[in-house]
Amino acid sequence: MVRPWVYIASPFPHGDNGINVQFQCAIWEQLMNDGLVWPYAPLWNHFQHLLYPRKGSDMTEFDNAIIPRLDACLRLDSACAKLEYTQHESAGADSEVDLFHSLNKPVFYSIKTMYAWVKRLNDQQLGLKPRG
Repeated sequence: MVRPWVYIASPFPHGDNGINVQFQCAIWEQLMNDGLVWPYAPLWNHFQHLLYPRKGSDMTEFDNAIIPRLDACLRLDSACAKLEYTQHESAGADSEVDLFHSLNKPVFYSIKTMYAWVKRLNDQQLGLKPRG
């Protein structure tokens, strides 16, 4: 079974940082529980920064070094239904998407479409022909 590595790109500095980090951790948990991809949550760097602060450019450079090693990007808006919170704006997530595009790697805007891609990868590995 193919289980690709997926970078979760979502807002951080705009809106509520705490909600944005919690959202990305919740997505990571969902993806791990589903067991179809290996998720990578770059906002975990927030916890490293709390203990050992670094310049933002260091974290951007670190993320940009990781991205070529991963298979795809999942670009999502941060959301918290309980607080009626949604955040889309993120220059960082948008630049990460641009980097994935420049590397000719897929970018998905929903878990559903990403999982359809994973299914196609696994079908190809098994030698199954696409339907339709």
